[in-house]
Amino acid sequence: MADLTQDLETALDQAARLVAGSKHLVALAGAGLSVESGIPPYRGPGGLWTRFGEPTALSYPDFLRDPGLWWETRLKDEAQPGNPVYEMKVALDQAQPNPGHYALVELETRGVLKQTLTQNADNLHRRAGSRNLLEIHGNRAWLRCIQCGDRTLRDDFTLGPLPPVCPRCGGIIKSDTVMFGEPIPPEVLQACLEQVETCDCMLLVGTSGTVNPAARLPLMARQRGSKLIEINPSETVLTSHCELALAGASGELLPLLVERMRAAG
Repeated sequence: MADLTQDLETALDQAARLVAGSKHLVALAGAGLSVESGIPPYRGPGGLWTRFGEPTALSYPDFLRDPGLWWETRLKDEAQPGNPVYEMKVALDQAQPNPGHYALVELETRGVLKQTLTQNADNLHRRAGSRNLLEIHGNRAWLRCIQCGDRTLRDDFTLGPLPPVCPRCGGIIKSDTVMFGEPIPPEVLQACLEQVETCDCMLLVGTSGTVNPAARLPLMARQRGSKLIEINPSETVLTSHCELALAGASGELLPLLVERMRAAG
């Protein structure tokens, strides 16, 4: 068991009481949870964009202009070291769900956690066993048709001539991950808003609270009277809005929260 300060022990006890007393608990997970699985961040020290430079903010319009060229470049970058696409692919292929992912799954299995909203596209929530999951930024393991929205596992799809086209409607297929300049799929965003309207308690797990529209969801929940519990090693722009802020790694603190839930029955 981690060597915790008395303040953190008290905060965990308070968090367990809030979670146990909630009727509709929702979790919002961010990049900090993925970092604990060895996936590099984009910004900050050692971040991919820090080392390679930020990508264009118009990547989706660029894709739409020439999807074939985008796919050719993407596949080439995935296969050649020395670029951020390759480095991220290698990290994602090697990453495993961490104790934070599994703690969320246990909360879901116990019927406490009703839904996980995640900003992460790394597929680790699914691999850990999450079922009630809304992937705000998509999932790197899937492909999506930009015309009909049909989704297919990338491993089950033969790319063939580029750009790939949807066997259902003939539309262009892209990666399921949401690009810069691309709207969040409306059905996903609507489902997230419905969760915000329903929840009375929200766990903020490793999210910086700076990437919209996900960053607005906790504030909307707070305005509706929901209790916010933050788990993050550092203060964020959301900290001051939280009922409780637990300073530490989610892979350490979420399992401790689950232990308290188990002890309470």
